[in-house]
Amino acid sequence: MVDNLSPEDRKKTMRAVKGKGTKLEKRLFSTLAGMRLKGWRKNVNNVPGKPDVVFDNERIAIFVDGCFWHGCPLCNRKLPETNQAYWEAKINRNIELAKAHNQQLFSDGWVVIRIWEHELKNKPAKEEIKAKIRQALKKEASRNE
Repeated sequence: MVDNLSPEDRKKTMRAVKGKGTKLEKRLFSTLAGMRLKGWRKNVNNVPGKPDVVFDNERIAIFVDGCFWHGCPLCNRKLPETNQAYWEAKINRNIELAKAHNQQLFSDGWVVIRIWEHELKNKPAKEEIKAKIRQALKKEASRNE
């Protein structure tokens, strides 16, 4: 893939990439609302990794990982041709950070659910995500009784 932007324009474009309020997050929020689930908060800053969604009482943290930004092994998206070493290091760092956050959360007694971008766009996979969330909520609710 040839980069059709100048380095200055590419930098400006990449700075505009949002970390909160993304289409993926909105899709997840909509899914949770459609499931009529209550007791969740979005974009939580005081939990390791800053999960996209947290169920505090059940100690469940949900992350939506973009396939490009988090190196999805199924999508295997191509890196931009310019500055490939930078992009490879950036994505590898994101992968390592996700692992570290998972480990920290597990150590602190949290359940972690990670959802890939492509899963939210695929109807059967989305149903599996809903089932996984319901199962985790049910399990943690029974544990707290």
